[in-house]
Amino acid sequence: MTVKTDVLVVGCGPAGAQASKKISEKGFSVSILDYRLNIGDKLCTGIVGSEMSSYYPEVNDFVFSGVNSAHIYSDNDYLLEIEKDSTQALIIDRENFIKDIAFKAEKFGANVFLERFVSKIEVTEDKVFVEAKFNGNIEQYESDILILATGFGSKLAKKIGFELSDQSMFGYQTKVKNLSLNKVNVFSGNPLPKGYFGWVVPTEHGRGLCGILGRKKIQDDGVSFTNDMRKKFDFDIAGRTSAWGIPVNSVQKKSKSRALLVGDVAGQVKPTTGGGIYFAMRSADIAAEVVEKALLSNVFSKEVFSEYSKKWDKIFKNELRIGLFARQFYESLDQKDVKEIMEYIKDSNLISKNITFDWHSEIVFLAFKTKIRSYLTRSLQKVFNGLSFNQT
Repeated sequence: MTVKTDVLVVGCGPAGAQASKKISEKGFSVSILDYRLNIGDKLCTGIVGSEMSSYYPEVNDFVFSGVNSAHIYSDNDYLLEIEKDSTQALIIDRENFIKDIAFKAEKFGANVFLERFVSKIEVTEDKVFVEAKFNGNIEQYESDILILATGFGSKLAKKIGFELSDQSMFGYQTKVKNLSLNKVNVFSGNPLPKGYFGWVVPTEHGRGLCGILGRKKIQDDGVSFTNDMRKKFDFDIAGRTSAWGIPVNSVQKKSKSRALLVGDVAGQVKPTTGGGIYFAMRSADIAAEVVEKALLSNVFSKEVFSEYSKKWDKIFKNELRIGLFARQFYESLDQKDVKEIMEYIKDSNLISKNITFDWHSEIVFLAFKTKIRSYLTRSLQKVFNGLSFNQT
């Protein structure tokens, strides 16, 4: 038997779930395939900007706490405190939030197939064909449109001709308990490798997350950092340290005839922090608009689907280019430079500026109008000169 549907979505993270909900609520048939049994269960700090609640007010039902302050450490001793009057970010229950989106998609008629491992995928001029393994059997799916929301480094995207992000980061995170902390704590410098940063984030009921993020893989998976933080904050380990990959730059080609990439697989992630929930969902909304137009017109050409990239680029392309520059700049600094910049930020009025958690280009622009610009190397100076904010 072949399951036939208007749209087939592979992957039920924030991108896949949101795209499915938006498309199914318009009355189109949607089938979602995910290899997991528990959707939404992925390594993530669950921090989103406060702007998230403006676009997706339902997120307010899944907020552990609001964040208006943070402690930033360098070499585990130098402290810079950021304190704002209003909430800057939200720490959310990511897993149940994504499950809720998928549940709403089901209410609109979408079918969710879990524990499906896609083994074959083919996009032709006329249809999309997919085979998936379930309980030792092969299932077949057929659709007019394919949305791949399969996460970082997906081989499925490569199978149908997409080139993925050529730059990546690696994250390591551990669940902790008995944590007496009500602020987000961020770390750079020793004991972390150059270019890495770490965090200890409270969630709920004395629980939290401890992790690190950087370009290169670490042999001990960040366990030594977790142990240092355990001594500092006196928490207990609540689970094994897990690792995951994160794209640093967005892919050039996000669509082709009958197929689109959404979320991590498309590199729709903040290069500065590796966060992707908000960007993934906004990108899914854009993809859903283009899919609806294609289904209504019954035209599935690459020209129709190219509207997805055009709309996405208009909103996100420059923001992510600036974010990538900011990450490259941070990775170029030695610890002495980091401390000097933190001291400057502490003494200047830069920290008093509005800092939006999900949109970093404005604060990067403001920072490089100051003495921070003097820390640029020749190659980064060239990159900086090519950024559009420097030409306005």
